[in-house]
Parts: sequence; structure tokens; C-alpha cells
Amino acid sequence: MQKESDLNPTFKIFVIDDDPAVLLAMRSILEPDYAVETFESVEACLPRLDAEKPDMFLLDVSLPGMDGYAFCRQIKDDADMNHIPVTFVSSYDTIDARLSGYNAGGEDFIVKPFEPAEVISKVKVAQQITLSKQSLKEQAEASEYLATLALASMDEAGIVLQFMSKLIAWDNDQEIAAGLLELMQRYQLNGVVQTRIAERTLTLSSAGTNLPLETSVMEHARTMGRIFEFSNRSVHNFDRVTLMVNNSPLHDPDFCGRLRDNLSVAAQGADSRLHAVEIEEANRRNQAGILGALERIHVSIGSMRKSHELVRNQSSSLVLELGESLADAFVHLGLTDNQERFLEDMVNEFMRRLVELFDRGEETYQSFQELSQQLGALKQ
Repeated sequence: MQKESDLNPTFKIFVIDDDPAVLLAMRSILEPDYAVETFESVEACLPRLDAEKPDMFLLDVSLPGMDGYAFCRQIKDDADMNHIPVTFVSSYDTIDARLSGYNAGGEDFIVKPFEPAEVISKVKVAQQITLSKQSLKEQAEASEYLATLALASMDEAGIVLQFMSKLIAWDNDQEIAAGLLELMQRYQLNGVVQTRIAERTLTLSSAGTNLPLETSVMEHARTMGRIFEFSNRSVHNFDRVTLMVNNSPLHDPDFCGRLRDNLSVAAQGADSRLHAVEIEEANRRNQAGILGALERIHVSIGSMRKSHELVRNQSSSLVLELGESLADAFVHLGLTDNQERFLEDMVNEFMRRLVELFDRGEETYQSFQELSQQLGALKQ
């Protein structure tokens, strides 16, 4: 049958008691299952503690020199030993004795005279305490590690969230490229950003803008897969943006994985924003063309109005001159009354038709004027 001590064959016990018979009895009970060292006083044990620490103390209460309670308090105040369980061994089976042991920081209590089975049981309890403390320590360390990872992940995710919150306000490729470069720098990464919209390409790094070698490298990288790695570099490709990291932290695969995810999110967001910027720029160009056309139409209508007024005034003057010339001609031509009336009726009919033409021109002008006003309202 496997013994409890086999789970930890190096479990070491320091027994301190001023009675040699007790020390001998403890050895006979505990060996060979446990490593046992015996001391007749605290002062005799202290030099040994400089070299090695036990896994358990079996500590007499009444000792020459420093007593067991004082030594237990010293153990529990020592950062290197406060995890070691202390079991008191005492001839006094009173509540005061037990409270004193408890107040000193002890974990258990054995009353003299003792039975071997009781001693073995108490040692097993101490072993369990040690195992539990070790497990709790490991759990605490694991929890601390996980908490550190969680905080790191939150901080890493927070960088992306801050980037995304700013992204919506950037309205050109220069701002977006600079924001992506800053994002990588906040992750302690050295890299290059390339954006591509409206048939123009921008390549940006901490070394400068559109450097020939960097631009050529990015032109090649953009033809590769969506996400790929080579050497210690990683590339994230989207339609309108490419990120290249030059110093991926390959020594930390978990961190690399988180960075890959965060950079992909940021690059995809930037790609969507660049698409929107491209559409906004096209709309602004179209709007500028429409506004230019409206301005030209407005100018043309104004010119037409001036020409119309000029032609009308000149035509009116000519008609008046024609009437005066005919009146003078009637006198010299010796026309009869019927001939004069005929010519006057003909001239009047001509003038009436001419006025109708001017009126229609005025209506046409008014229609253009209303159109100009409606088009002008679109500029607002």
C-alpha cells in the first residue's frame, strides 16, 4: 500500500525538544518515511536554518532559552519560513495552552504522552497543509498571471478602441495612415503603412513618406495573401490598406496572436474608412462640377438677358425710325389715301408681329431665370 509520505519522500521535519527520550521516540516513529532532524533547543536549531529549511516543525512548548511560542512567532514573522506548519508538543492539555499556540501562529497541537498513530496523523495533516498552501500559491500565481494577461489584453484592446473612436473623424488618407502608424508604435512595433484611394498611393513609416525602397516593398507585399508572415515580419492586406510589422515579438506567441487580431481589426476598420473617404472625395468632385456648371448657366442666362434687352431696344428704335421714314415718304411719293392706309396697315401688322416675338422672348427669358434660381438653390 502506498504511504502518504511517498507523495513527498523528501518531506523534512525538524523536531525541537529538551527531552532526549522524546527526540528518540519521534525518530523511531517518523523514520524512515520522513527525513527527521532533532534539536534540544531553539538556539541549537537556528544555525541549521541558515542552511536548510524544513517542511514542518514539531516544537516543544517549554524549552531552555527561547520557548516554543516565541520561536513560533519568529517563524511566522519570517518571510522565508512563515509558510512552514508548526505543531506544538506539550505536556499541558489546557485551553490556555492551545490558545497560546494558536495566537503564536501554530497549526496543530500534540499532548504528551502521545501515541505513534497520533504523531503520524498530525504529520499527515501538516503535509496536507503544505500541499494546500502550495496549491493556493500556485493558484494565486496563476490568477495573478491571468489577471496580468487580462489587464494586458484590456490595455491592448483599449488601444484599438481608441484608434477606432478617432478613425471616424479622419477625412483623408494622410490622417488615417498616420493613425495606423501611431497604433503600431503604441504596441512597440516598427512598421510601414500604405493606403490606396482615388488612384493615389501613400506609403508612410517613421523614416518618412513615400520612400522608394519602402514603397517598392509594400507594392510587392500588397500582392500577397490577406495575412502572412515571413522572418520576423507580418503583413495585413486589405483592398485599400496594407500594414507591415518589421519586429513581430516571435518570442511571445500569445502576444503575437493578440497583436495579429488587433491589427487586423484596425486595418479592416481603416480600409472601410478609406472606402468612405474615397466616396466622399468623388462626391465632392461631382458636387464641384455641378456647382461649376450652375455658375456657368447663371452667367449665360445673365448674358442672354442683356442681349435680349439690347436687341429689343435696338429693334424698337428701328421700328420707330421706319414709321417716321414712311410718314416722310408718303408726303413725297404722292400716294392716295388708300395706298397710305394700305402701307400703314402693313407696317402696323409687322410691328405687331415683332412685339409678339419680343414677348415670347421675354417669356423664354423668365423661364430661364426661374431655372437659374432653382439651380442656385441647390448650391445652398
